[in-house]
Amino acid sequence: MVVGNLGHGSKADQQNHLANLLAMVEERASDQKRHKLNNQAAATTTTTTKSATSTTARSAPLKKTALPDYDFKNDTTLPHLEIGLKPTIEPRPYQCEALAAVTSSSTSSTQQDPSTNPADNPSSAHSGIIVLPCGAGKTLTSILVACAIQKSVLVVCSTIIAAEQFQQEFLRSTTLMASRMGMFAGDKKWPYNGPSGVLFTTYTMLVESKNRTADSKRMAQFVETKDWGLVILDEVHCGPAANYSKAITKIKAKVRLGLTATMLREDDKIGDLDTIVGPTLYQAKWKELADRGYIAKVICTQVESQLSPRLVAAYEELNEKSPDENNSFLGQRHHMKTLLSILNPQKVQLCQRLIQYHEAMGDKVLVYCDHIEALKLYAEMIGRPYIYGGTPTVEAQDLLKRFQIDASIAKVDKNGVALTWSQMAVLRAERARQVNTLFLSRIGDTSLDLPAATVLIQVSSHFGSRRQEAQRLGRVLRAKKRNEKGFYSRFYTMVTNDTHEVTFSERRRQFLEEECGYGYQIWKVGKGQQESAVQDQNQQEQEQTAVGNGWVVDADPLATTPLDDEIKLDPLTCHIQGTGKRPYDTPEEEEALVQYIMGLKNVQVEDDDDTTAMTLVGSKPSAGTKRKRTVKK
Repeated sequence: MVVGNLGHGSKADQQNHLANLLAMVEERASDQKRHKLNNQAAATTTTTTKSATSTTARSAPLKKTALPDYDFKNDTTLPHLEIGLKPTIEPRPYQCEALAAVTSSSTSSTQQDPSTNPADNPSSAHSGIIVLPCGAGKTLTSILVACAIQKSVLVVCSTIIAAEQFQQEFLRSTTLMASRMGMFAGDKKWPYNGPSGVLFTTYTMLVESKNRTADSKRMAQFVETKDWGLVILDEVHCGPAANYSKAITKIKAKVRLGLTATMLREDDKIGDLDTIVGPTLYQAKWKELADRGYIAKVICTQVESQLSPRLVAAYEELNEKSPDENNSFLGQRHHMKTLLSILNPQKVQLCQRLIQYHEAMGDKVLVYCDHIEALKLYAEMIGRPYIYGGTPTVEAQDLLKRFQIDASIAKVDKNGVALTWSQMAVLRAERARQVNTLFLSRIGDTSLDLPAATVLIQVSSHFGSRRQEAQRLGRVLRAKKRNEKGFYSRFYTMVTNDTHEVTFSERRRQFLEEECGYGYQIWKVGKGQQESAVQDQNQQEQEQTAVGNGWVVDADPLATTPLDDEIKLDPLTCHIQGTGKRPYDTPEEEEALVQYIMGLKNVQVEDDDDTTAMTLVGSKPSAGTKRKRTVKK
């Protein structure tokens, strides 16, 4: 059996490509299961029984799955979908393992009868969940399953942009024609042609609404009445939300396949996925995939800064107000304190310096900020574009495309041939359009495919949400430069000391260290260099590290650092000469900032429950789904 790149092979060879691949992984899986069962049988026969109840081997009770196993090869009731993997697409080993976990024989039958050969029924597909890190290829893994089952597919995504990216991946990786693909997301509503195909939609579009248009009603009816062979649920951790779980379970499906990078919710509903979708069928370790070069290695750094005396006074003033002045945890005062922490002038200035440094190094930078007011102020003060829930879809997509442009200065092409004048002109035009830093709200937490991103700076976050931390880290795991020698993506989380940010950050950081295997550096940023100058220059050099035209930084010597000598870090990476004017650098500007925050009547934040990933860019939310939450005084 030969399984490899077929290049320009015949159509018959292309159709056999996936079949051979599936047969190979099924054979490997069956050998592993048979070996495991033989070991279990041997252990059972040699065990000494001490009571009558223990003389018979008993299997552990099996979890009830959401749907029964589906014999897709022998099913003639659903129309066949002519879809195959293009011969130029080579799945990674762990993607093949995940495919085998979904399409292998029934585990229940093998547990009940150890003599059953798992390879006897290779046509069964199980409902369940695949857990892979961001950037590890969850989309392609689900496409492998779709190519194996070859029945109609419904793909449910968290946003319109994610649905369109999923469609592009189907077009890029499979032989399916565009006419056999439909879309039911935002203003785009059309079914596929023919008796079978692939339809892309969003969770929000599945929720019933009295305000549906005629086109939406027609498409919703099409989804609900259709018998789907496979339903792919992207970002499946969002599924337990009440409205979405009802919509999912109403869909007629033979197999439900959930995809996620993080089987986490900050409420108690993550266990509901066992009944809504099914058990976890396959899960890969973040660190292992990074060590094998499939995702980027990451250096995580926590940058701790201080509030200025003026902002400390404002923060304490909010603490001292009487409880009857809306002292609830999620009330106006809490959000005003949060804004003081986020818009801490030193934090804004450090963010500016990090952006300038990494842009000068040729990096692409994503900056995340949850609060809309703070997001807009950061982008305005630092002079970079931003995307949030209210950004029109066309504008958001244009910014994302411009962020992917990498028109570096070059005088020769990849073959060493000098560029012509016209080629240089095209390069200059592209360089004028490219965006190197992009500010994002929570809308960018999930389903954004931005392989150009190499640096992420988080200036605010959603409380102690571990899932959000992992999702944001995932934005820089798929960096195109990941296989370059000595390359590391960078993840900065910026925290204001002596505020609630410290507690939340500790919870999030602990998760990345313990569950994902990423160590953190700690940078404690002190006063500016001019403020902390000492008479004895030698003593200054020995006792502290000062950044020219910057700040005194104390790097925690006990924090985990990379072993690669080429990337050994010191706290000087935020140093760059000629940064220009710093935001909020005068007492007058600080005072104006405090007055602005204290005078806010409404504080807008994107929906802060555990379904924030559902927020759509540029689309109207359905009934029962909030785009923003407004807190009034």
